[in-house]
Amino acid sequence: MKRWLAWCWLALVLSAGGYVVLRLHAGVQLQSSVLALLPRMERDGVADRAQQRVAEAGARRIVLLIGHTDGLRARTVGREIAAALGASGLVHGVTAAVDRAAQQRMGTLYFPHRAGLLAEADRAVLLAGGAQLLVDRAQAMLFSPAGFGDAALLARDPFLLMPSFLAALPLPQTRLAAEDGVLVVRDGGMTWAFISAELSGDGFALPVQQAFEVFLAQHLPGDVEVLRTGALFYAAAGAKQAMGESSTLGAVSLLATVALVLLVFRRIRPILLAMLDIGVGITVATAFCLWWFHELHTVAILFGASLIGVAVDYSLQYFAAYFDPLARNAVDRLRRVLPGIAIGLGTTLIGYCTLLLAPFPGLQQIATFSCVGLAGSFLTVALWYPRLDRAGPLPHGTRMLSALGGHWTLWEVPRLRPARLALLAAVVVATAFGLPRLEVDDNVQHMQDMPPDLKHQEAEIQRLTGNGGAAQFILVRAADAEAALQVQEALLPRLAEVQSRGLLAGFQAPAQFIPSQARQRENADLVTRALMPLLPSHIDAVGLTAPPQPAREEPLLLTMLPNDGPLALVSALVLEPKVQLVLLHGLTDVAALRSELAGMAGVQIVSLVDDWSSLFGIYRRQALGLLGFSVLLMLPLLIWRYRWATLRVLAPSAVAVLVTPPIAALFGLAFTFFNAMALVLVLSIGVDYAVFCRETPMGRRGVTALAILLAAASTTLSFGMLAASQVFAVQAFGATMLIGISIAWLLAPIAGGRPE
Repeated sequence: MKRWLAWCWLALVLSAGGYVVLRLHAGVQLQSSVLALLPRMERDGVADRAQQRVAEAGARRIVLLIGHTDGLRARTVGREIAAALGASGLVHGVTAAVDRAAQQRMGTLYFPHRAGLLAEADRAVLLAGGAQLLVDRAQAMLFSPAGFGDAALLARDPFLLMPSFLAALPLPQTRLAAEDGVLVVRDGGMTWAFISAELSGDGFALPVQQAFEVFLAQHLPGDVEVLRTGALFYAAAGAKQAMGESSTLGAVSLLATVALVLLVFRRIRPILLAMLDIGVGITVATAFCLWWFHELHTVAILFGASLIGVAVDYSLQYFAAYFDPLARNAVDRLRRVLPGIAIGLGTTLIGYCTLLLAPFPGLQQIATFSCVGLAGSFLTVALWYPRLDRAGPLPHGTRMLSALGGHWTLWEVPRLRPARLALLAAVVVATAFGLPRLEVDDNVQHMQDMPPDLKHQEAEIQRLTGNGGAAQFILVRAADAEAALQVQEALLPRLAEVQSRGLLAGFQAPAQFIPSQARQRENADLVTRALMPLLPSHIDAVGLTAPPQPAREEPLLLTMLPNDGPLALVSALVLEPKVQLVLLHGLTDVAALRSELAGMAGVQIVSLVDDWSSLFGIYRRQALGLLGFSVLLMLPLLIWRYRWATLRVLAPSAVAVLVTPPIAALFGLAFTFFNAMALVLVLSIGVDYAVFCRETPMGRRGVTALAILLAAASTTLSFGMLAASQVFAVQAFGATMLIGISIAWLLAPIAGGRPE
C-alpha cells in the first residue's frame, strides 16, 4: 500500500513540475498590486463600484515630463515620444498638446443651450440685483484692447454669458501652456514637455511593466531629463524589489539550511534529501497556485522563499533520529517521528488555513501556497525517505546531544529554578517595558513603502503642473439623474465654504458642468427678468444692428456629454444616472467636512485612505479573534492525543503570542494587521515544537532538542530574513515571527514527556 502511495505521489509531483515548466514557458502572470493585499471594502455595492472606479482611473493614468534647458529640444523630444507612445498600442488617449478640435466640440455642445447656462458668480450677481454689472463687464470685454467678440457672437450672446460660463468650468487648472502645439511648463531654466496617457493594459501586470520599460529605454534620448509618475511605475518598482528580495532571501535561507544540516550531520545525504523535500514542497505549491489563482502575487513569492524554513522541519525531525542508536534504519526513524510530525502538520495547517479567513486576497494566496507546500513536504518525508535513505545511525554527536539536553534540563531540574525564574523575569520585564511603547498603526499609507525616487518625481510633477490626484470623493445618490444634480447644487455652496477656510483645494462635480433642468429653467427666467430689460440700451452702446437670436430652450442633459476630450471627466464621475461622484482635491480635514455636510440626505464622503485604514483596524481586531479560533480548531486534536496535558502543550506558544507584541515595540515596531496575522502562525508553529517535546521519551530528549533547535533556527532564518524586507507587510510579518518563534522554542520543553 505504501509503495503504491509513493508511486502515486511521484506521478503527482512530476505532473506538477511539468505544469510549472509549461506555465513558465507561456509566461506567468505576476501580480504586484498593493491593492491585492488591501481589505475588500465592506460597504454597499454602489460605494464599492465608486471606489473601484476612482482607484482604477488613477491606476491607469501615467504622466511623463521631458525636460531640457533648450526649450526646442524638450518640445521636439516630447512630441516624438508622444507620437511613438500613441502608435505603440501600450496606451490610448495621449495628451501632449492643446486639442483645438476638442475645445471646439465643447463649445458646440454648450452654445445651443446657452439660455439656461450661467456661471455661478454671474447667477449670484443677478440674484443680488447687479445686472448692470454684467452689462458693464460685457462692454468692457468688447471695447478693451484685448477684447474679443464679433457681431455674430453678440447677436447670439449679447451679454457674453457663455464665455463666462466656460471659463468657470472646473477643468483641471495647471501651469501648462501651449508652445508650438506642445504643452510645456518652464521652471528654473528648464522646459518640461508634458505627456499624459491612459494605459491600454493592466499596469500591475508584469508583461505590461516590462513592455513599457523597453519602450522608454528605446525612445528616451540620453540628453533629456525625465520625470514620471503613475501606478505602473510604482508597481514595476515593487515587483522588481520583491523578485530581488525573494531571490536573495531564498538563497540565504537555503544556504543557511544547508550549512546547518552539513554542520550537524556531516553527510551529503541529509542535504540532498532536504533539498528534495524543499523542492517538492515549493513545486507542488507553485503548481497549485498557478492552477487555482491563474497568477502569482510577488508577496506570495517572498513568503514562498520563507517556506523553506518551515518545510524543512519535518526533514530535520527525521534527520535528528540518525543520532538515536535504537533507530537503526529508515523505517525505524520514520516510525519514531511520524506521530509528532503528523500532529505538527495538523496544527500548522490549522494556522495557515486560518489565514484563508482573512479578507485579503494576497494573504489567501500565501496561505494556500504554504498549506500545499507543507503538505507536499510532509508526504515526501513520509513516503519517499524510507525508500531513499539507506544510512545507519551516526556515530558522532554524543557531546552535542548532551549539551542540547541542557535546554530541557533548564525547565526540570530543581537546582536550576533560579535560572528559570531569572529567564522568566527577563521576559516579564521586557514585556512590561514594551507595553507603554506598544502602538497600534492602521494607517494604510504607512504600509506602502514607495521608492523615494518615484515619490520625489511625483511631487515634482505635481509642483510643476499644479495637478494632484484625488483620494477622496463624495458619493451622491438620488432617485434619478435630475435629483442627483439638484443634491449637488445644494452641496456645492457648502464645499465652497470649506474651501474658503483653506481645508479644501478644489472640487469637481457633474452639476458644475451640467446644471439640473430645474436650475437651467431658473437661470433662463433670471436672465429674462434681470438682463433682458437692459438689452435695448446695451445694443445701442455696442452698435449691434441686428436683433439678438433667441437661444434654444431645451435643456442640456448629462447624456449629451462626449466620452472624450475635456469633458470626459464628467462621464467618469457618473457611475450611473442616479449615482454620481464629486471629486475632492487637497482635502486636509475629513472630519470638518463630515461635520459641514452632516444631515444632508443622499451624500456620503468616501476617503480611500481613511476607509482602508479603518478597515485595517477592524481586520486587525478580527485577526486577534482568529487566534482564539485557531486554538479552538486545535483543541480537539490535542485533547484526543494529550488529554489534560493539552494546556502544557499550548502554554509555550500562548506565552509567545502574548509577549511578542510588547517586546517588538521595544524595537520600534508598531502593531498592525500583519503582525496580528503573524501571531496566528507563531501559535501554530510554536505548538509544533511543544508537540515534538511531548512526544519524546526520556531517552531521546537530546535528539528532539536538536531537532527543534534546527527547526527553530531554520524558521527564524527564513522568516527572520523577511524582517529585512522593504515591503512593509512582509517586514512586519517577519519581525513578529522572528521574536515569537524564538520565545516559543525557548519555552517548548515545558510541554514535558510522553502523552499519557
